[in-house]
Amino acid sequence: MTTGDDARVFAGHWVFETNLRPLCEAVAHFTGYAFDDWDRQAIDGAVAATDAERRDGWYAYPLAGRVPLTLFVAGDPGSAVVFVRFAGEAGEAEKARIEAALHIFSTWAVP
Repeated sequence: MTTGDDARVFAGHWVFETNLRPLCEAVAHFTGYAFDDWDRQAIDGAVAATDAERRDGWYAYPLAGRVPLTLFVAGDPGSAVVFVRFAGEAGEAEKARIEAALHIFSTWAVP
């Protein structure tokens, strides 16, 4: 695990835990990655063992689409949120879309 302190990190925030999958699906759509149930299971299975306050408490997951990114995710024990960061060489348009998605998924709980 990693802290998510990759020098290429360009976006990060917390999101409601229930919004992690829709966030990943939105980012995958923006970057040309085919996010599927295997991805969801890998990320969901790893989040339980993470902790944003531990240096080694982050999980890194590659989203290898047209714009390759790494998702860093860590839980916040005792709360209903997870922290996420994205690293990679995204263009300005992708960065803006990802920032907007982070805002949406940290503001409203998506059913």
